[in-house]
Amino acid sequence: MPTDPVQFESMNPRPCAPAAGGSLSVASFNVLNFFSTVDTGADSCGPADNSGCRGADSTAELDRQLDKLVSAIGIMDADIVGLVELENNADASLQLLVDALNSALGAGTYDYVDAGTIGTDAIKVGFLYQPATAGLVGAPAILDASTDARFNDDRNRPVLAQTFEQVTTNARVTVAINHLKSKGSPCTDDGDPNVGDGQGNCNLTRTRAAAALADWLLSDPTGSGDADSLIIGDLNAYLLEDPLAALKSAGFVSLL
Repeated sequence: MPTDPVQFESMNPRPCAPAAGGSLSVASFNVLNFFSTVDTGADSCGPADNSGCRGADSTAELDRQLDKLVSAIGIMDADIVGLVELENNADASLQLLVDALNSALGAGTYDYVDAGTIGTDAIKVGFLYQPATAGLVGAPAILDASTDARFNDDRNRPVLAQTFEQVTTNARVTVAINHLKSKGSPCTDDGDPNVGDGQGNCNLTRTRAAAALADWLLSDPTGSGDADSLIIGDLNAYLLEDPLAALKSAGFVSLL
């Protein structure tokens, strides 16, 4: 127990936000199991209504979670927001979030990309965007095992890509929101053990997925006719690990 006032010296201060010269701002946000369905303990979530509901366990908790998300997204004020860990339903989770944002920020401030359910997991990725600054170009595209066998969608959540167009300049960019396999559980049964090199569980699973992602984006999966693409989301890998090295080898540049 300290007996005198404690003095703190900051040795690793958070850097200021970097200057950006672009005309669109893009954010990535893990919404930490945002489910429009309240968790009653029943396995009633997921595309087949047989998965556990991982979200709030009461309407009061759902309201608290929603209020915090609306506050954070409103402050960020990004033109495009890639979301991770949404309830994997047709559109209810996204619609609930958009309705709350527009109630707080003004009608029509945000909309969502309608991609329906994605894959078989209880959670999925998704997009919000501001129609006043970013318009949609064509339909979204999905990367899963049916697209490329290297992408194990039993482990990785399928990737969602959407091409956006800056409203005033008509400049286009395809944004891909990701949620690759975590390090929290092993992939030994897939021939991908933790080899003790510091990259944790499932490194090969993530690396194969990253290679598939790179090739997929370079093929212009949304038919945008524009080469600009941006990879965001939760890759569950650090900058010098193999999945990021695979993206770099394919020609992608780290924004860090």
